[in-house]
Amino acid sequence: MSVEMLRDRTTFDPDDMPNWLTSLWPPQEFGTSLLTAINDDDCAVMRWGSSLLVVTMDFVNSHPIVMELGIGSWDTLGRLVVAANLSDLCGTGAKAVAMLIGITMPYDSRTEHFKQIMRGIRKETERHGIPVIGGDTKLGSSLAIVGVAIGSAGSSKNLFLKNGARPGDLVWTSGCLGSCAAAVVGLKEGVKDQKWRAWAKRVLSVPSVPIEKSVALSDLKLGRGGTDISDGLGVSIHNICDQSDTGAVIYAEQIPVATPVLRIAKEKGISTWAFSFACGGDFQFLATTSPRAEAKLRELGFYLIGRITKSRTRSIHIGHRGNHTLPSIGHRDSRQLTFYEEILRLAREVDHV
Repeated sequence: MSVEMLRDRTTFDPDDMPNWLTSLWPPQEFGTSLLTAINDDDCAVMRWGSSLLVVTMDFVNSHPIVMELGIGSWDTLGRLVVAANLSDLCGTGAKAVAMLIGITMPYDSRTEHFKQIMRGIRKETERHGIPVIGGDTKLGSSLAIVGVAIGSAGSSKNLFLKNGARPGDLVWTSGCLGSCAAAVVGLKEGVKDQKWRAWAKRVLSVPSVPIEKSVALSDLKLGRGGTDISDGLGVSIHNICDQSDTGAVIYAEQIPVATPVLRIAKEKGISTWAFSFACGGDFQFLATTSPRAEAKLRELGFYLIGRITKSRTRSIHIGHRGNHTLPSIGHRDSRQLTFYEEILRLAREVDHV
């Protein structure tokens, strides 16, 4: 049974709300000041004087996997909320300018835990030269950490948004995919190899956001469509195609994966590329470009994984198995599964399309 069939449509699912929210704030109310409205992109983009203001907002998961696995600390949560927000900006080509942070701490929290979260935020923002300029702190029934990242762009040509892909474009990813998913599975199942475990812990607790690649692509004005891969590759490709009114073909065997992922894929009998559809967490992004930019994108270290098509059909090409419908599955909070359970279910489902 498909994981999408397991959801009760009568209960609240935040992933079902964007279309409804668009009806409350229709884009036509704002004239030409907005380049993206609700549900157009992960980031809001509006004209701000002679440049563009790009803003995004993201939470740390309410039950962070790093804490569940016992490999993270309070400062890790601070680093991850920064990375999650900067990853959204990377997926548009906007340059980060500043951040705001909001934290709700449980009533019985220790002051030191709050300070550790903020030190983690300081460490990650300082690493990227971005100041925290404000925020809010409350007490509540459970922990919640949210960030707001503020970015800018000189013009729309510097951005690659979900609605910018064109038929004939090449589809690129900024780095290896599926590492987060494989790391969760291996650690949860108790892989003993210390070298592998060190890699997995690093993947999950030390965020690596490809800001340099995003900035380079933005400066060269080569990107057309794009998005961060926050909930899995399938969802991200479908989002670009939906907003750009296009189709796509993705070549499964060209999806880049880190060598340690091969071990877990073999042990679970799952194709290595399938882990890239199971969840986000790798902090990578997608971009589409004209075929004329291929040599430059390879030089910058991007990986070619597909092509945008005029037909709205979305397919995945799997070696000798040929073309199949590209799954749109990805992470959804409403499933109420553990991260580990959801990863395995999604990877197995996409591997059997």
